[in-house]
Amino acid sequence: MTDLYGKTALITGAAQGMGRDIARRFASRGAERLLLVDIAADQLEQTGEALERSGCEVDTFVCDLSERENIEQLREDVRETGARIDILVNNAGVVEGGPYEEVDKDADELMLAVNILAVHRMTKAFLPDLKRPTRTHLVQMASAAGFVGLPYQVVYSASKWFVIGLSEALRLELKERGYDDIGMTIVCPSLVDTGMFEGSSPPKLTPMLDPDFVADRVTEAVEDDDLYIKEPFMVKTIPVLKALLPTDVVDQLGKILGTHDIMENWKDSA
Repeated sequence: MTDLYGKTALITGAAQGMGRDIARRFASRGAERLLLVDIAADQLEQTGEALERSGCEVDTFVCDLSERENIEQLREDVRETGARIDILVNNAGVVEGGPYEEVDKDADELMLAVNILAVHRMTKAFLPDLKRPTRTHLVQMASAAGFVGLPYQVVYSASKWFVIGLSEALRLELKERGYDDIGMTIVCPSLVDTGMFEGSSPPKLTPMLDPDFVADRVTEAVEDDDLYIKEPFMVKTIPVLKALLPTDVVDQLGKILGTHDIMENWKDSA
């Protein structure tokens, strides 16, 4: 169990959406200090001020996580505050949709930089804080897209497969090396109503998720040391169906349920 009371948490993508909601939940559960990271300076300041009014100590860091040197500087800036984190939440992410060969190259590069390289670099940079004889926790924001390839979301899907693979391998390695006090939660929701997937159509039997619900589940998972969050229920069935059924049958099920049409009416909110 990871008790949030008195803990220090660093959350990326914290200015709005899921990151902001997770920060609020952590504060309500007694977190002592929140280190909030985002590229959106104005929104980050507003979120930080609101959380400070709730009685939590807050530090904000404007940072473009797509560049390695910025993450290295963030590591130094956090050290200068004297904070040593107990919980790292790698929440920041970006999405782009469309036919694979037609997606803008810069959009591809940004997804690879933020969804893959930034998660890797943040995890490696702050893992030393988590390696100590007290309960700490690593939260990795993946997606249901990390279990099944989604048409018109090729690079985004691949980036979430990376997050799951990195996290699973690291979890086992830390266990083998005796770091039993580092908990991990891999968050794999379907579509969440944060604006990131505005216009997208959730598959049948898979409603658009409320951000408050997902933030609650993340908080519960940290406290209960749950390895995975798979929401809603249909997401839990994906690995089982892929293991038991022929690929053609799984593909046809996806088509019937509408997973192939998710990005048809997606609107870029950038």
